[in-house]
Amino acid sequence: MDEFVQLGWAKYFSNGLFDTIWHPKAVGYAMFFEIAHLIGWDARSILFVGRMQTALLACLTIGFVYASARSLGENRARALAIVLVLLCFSNFMERIFRTIAEPLAVFFAVAALLVVLRARELKGWPLVASGILSGLSFLATQKAVYFNFALGLGLVGDAALRGRYAAGVARGTWLILGWTVPIVVYCFIFGGADPVPVARNLFFGPIEIATRGGADYGGLRRFVLQTLARNYVLYVFCFAGMALALAQIMKLDERRRIALIFSVVITVLVFAHDQPWPYVFIMALPFMSLWSLALLDGIANRVRYLRIAWIALATAVSISFVANLLYLRIDNAAQLELVARAESLLAPDERYFDGIGILPNRMEPTTLWLDVHYVLKTLRESGRSEAYSVLSKSPPKLILWSYRMDYIYPVVAPLILNSYVRIAPNLRIAGVLLQSGERKIFDVPIAGSYALYNEDGSQLSGRVEVDGKVLAPPVQFSTGPKTVILHDPAGEALLLPTGSYAGRFKPGKDNDLLFDGVYD
Repeated sequence: MDEFVQLGWAKYFSNGLFDTIWHPKAVGYAMFFEIAHLIGWDARSILFVGRMQTALLACLTIGFVYASARSLGENRARALAIVLVLLCFSNFMERIFRTIAEPLAVFFAVAALLVVLRARELKGWPLVASGILSGLSFLATQKAVYFNFALGLGLVGDAALRGRYAAGVARGTWLILGWTVPIVVYCFIFGGADPVPVARNLFFGPIEIATRGGADYGGLRRFVLQTLARNYVLYVFCFAGMALALAQIMKLDERRRIALIFSVVITVLVFAHDQPWPYVFIMALPFMSLWSLALLDGIANRVRYLRIAWIALATAVSISFVANLLYLRIDNAAQLELVARAESLLAPDERYFDGIGILPNRMEPTTLWLDVHYVLKTLRESGRSEAYSVLSKSPPKLILWSYRMDYIYPVVAPLILNSYVRIAPNLRIAGVLLQSGERKIFDVPIAGSYALYNEDGSQLSGRVEVDGKVLAPPVQFSTGPKTVILHDPAGEALLLPTGSYAGRFKPGKDNDLLFDGVYD
C-alpha cells in the first residue's frame, strides 16, 4: 500500500501542498515521482512509469556499489561478486524497485559515499558535494539521517583514530555545509518568502511517527528474524567480513576505514530501528555487501576452509537468486484492475476515499493514511475521528474498499450503509440498489443529478418515486435521506450519479486478498 500513496503524493504539488496540506515526511521522493505523473497518461501508466523509474534508479545504485568496491581496491571480478551478493539478498531484490522513498534515499547515500571514496583529498569541495548528496537523501526521507550520521561519523572517526582532530572538525564542517544547501533550497522552494514553517515541518514533522514507534503494529522484530533466516549465509559473510575488518581497523587505509565505519554504523542503526519493515533493510545492504568477501580473505591460507566457504557462498547465491526470480513473477493484476476501473468512474475533479491513496491521479477529501495506528485511533475516536468527519462532511463519489476499510467499518457504517452501493469488487459508489416496488431509504451523500442503471452500467429509462413524487430520471437530489421506490423498470436498478458507466461495473464479492501477504 505504501507504493501507491507515496507515488501519488506528487498530485498535491499544485493542490495545497505546504499550504493547506502539511506532509510530515520530506517530499523529495514525490518530486522524483512527479516525472511519472508528467509521462504517464492514466493511473496505470503512472504506476508503471514509477516502477521503471525506481528500477533504473536501482541499476544506478548497483553501479555505484560496484564503483565503490573498485575504489576500495577490489578488482573487477571481486567487485562484480560483491554486486552479485547484494542482488541475492531477498530484501534488496524484492524492495529496491518499489515506488517508495527508500530507494531514492539509498541512491543518494551510495553516491555520497562514492564521492568520498573517489576524492583525491578529503577536504573542500568533494566533502561539500558529498554533503549535498547526503542532504538530497534526507529530503527523500528523513530516515536518511541514519546515512548522514554514519557518513559524518566515518569521516570524523577516521581522522580521530589517526589523531587528526582538527582535520576531523574540518571534514564535519564541510559535510554539514554541503548538507545544508539542498535543505535551504527545499525550504525556499516550498515556503517562498516564509521558509521557516517548512523547515520546522521538515525537522519536527516525523517526530510523532518516530516517537510512537512500532508498538501499534506489534511483533515487527519478526521481520529481522525473517531476513536473517532467509539470507543467513549472506549475512554471515557480511557480518564476519565487517568484524574481521574492525579487528584490523588501524591497519586499513583511509578510504577503507571510512567505508567500514559508515557500513557498521548504518547496519547497527537499521537493525536497531524500532519499525523494521522489510524495505528498511535496503538502507544497509549495499554497504554491508562491500565486506562480503573479507571472510574469504581472512581464511585464504586455509585451503580446505576457503573451499568450503566458496561452496557455501556460491550455493547461497544460486538458491537466493532463483527464489527471488520466482518472487518477481508475482504481479499485482488485481490492484491494477481496481485502479483502472476506479479511475474510469471518476472525472478529474471528482473525489474518492480509501485511506491508502491508491489512485495517483485523483484527489481525496483527506490525506488520512489508514495504517494500524490510525485505524486504532479511528476506532477510539469513533464519531470524532477524521474518517467519520470526512465521510459525513465532504463525502466522496467513490469509496475503494480494502481490509483497512473493513477495520473502520464499525465507525463509518452509518455513513455508508444507505449511501453507497457496490458496483464492482472493492468499489462502492454513491447510490442505492432498488427493487421494483420496494421502499428504500437513500441517504444522499452528494447532491446532483441521479439516473437509473442496470448491473453492467448501461443507463435505463424508467420512473422512481422520491418522497411521494413519481419522477422520470435523471432526478436532481439534495443531500440527506430520501424515501425512494422503483416503479419502472421491473426487477432491479441502480440509482447512481449521472455518468457514463457502460461496461465498467463487474459482479463479484470484494477481493480480500488485494494486499495479502505483502511481507510474507
